[in-house]
Amino acid sequence: MRSVSALVALVVLVALATLAPPAARAQEPDAAELLRRSIDYHGGRAALEAWPNLELDGSYEMSGRMAGRSVDMMMKVRDDGAYRQEITFEFRGRKLTMTEIFDHAIRKRRFRVGWDDLPLDEPAEEAAHTHPFLLEAADRGPELAGDGSEADVEVWYVEVEDGRARARLGLAKDDARLVSMEFPGVEAEGLGTREEVTKKMVYRDYRALGEVRYPYDQEYMTDGTPDGRLRIEEASVLAAFDDGWLTIPDPTDRFIPSEELVF
Repeated sequence: MRSVSALVALVVLVALATLAPPAARAQEPDAAELLRRSIDYHGGRAALEAWPNLELDGSYEMSGRMAGRSVDMMMKVRDDGAYRQEITFEFRGRKLTMTEIFDHAIRKRRFRVGWDDLPLDEPAEEAAHTHPFLLEAADRGPELAGDGSEADVEVWYVEVEDGRARARLGLAKDDARLVSMEFPGVEAEGLGTREEVTKKMVYRDYRALGEVRYPYDQEYMTDGTPDGRLRIEEASVLAAFDDGWLTIPDPTDRFIPSEELVF
């Protein structure tokens, strides 16, 4: 009789646990509150709205056939995502530089001679999905989408509408910092080669930079495949951005070294 009573008691306890409200079973946070905490961590609404112009120096680890190799990279980035990028690397005993500029209207790359036109889609989408995107996400009806792990950090996932699909933000469970951002994007090897893909960034090593916190380690992926990794060694806030950095110099107005004229 005592065993029957114990069994009944166990059944009742299990039933009560099953019927308990979700908050009692798991402390799942509110998506909007998570985003508010994340915004605060990264400097607050005012700081994100006034996202700074940046100068970044570091190295870029390549992927694919060039996996394991890295190049030196310097970037000047305007607050709206426009940039000038200079990549320097050794080739057959010579140091070469490749320059790329993007200002939302044009994107061009120069390697030794001439400027090549490049598709605008990818840098435009990346510019739209930097840390100020947290402010937009807060206004797009965010929804909690479970939890998981990104870069060995336990995160809550928050999803929002983002064009043809949804963007997924991975926010650290401890301080709500942005650990990952996945969004619908495009990939283009050249003009006229547009392909829909899923882009993802993973952020590590946050440090104070002006009024915001900025990741000094940024990993890029496309459809789950590594694209490369930027490791920043030095970063500073630019008081003003010189739009001359985004213009193509007139070759008639400067001396061109002979090594730049030889293909």
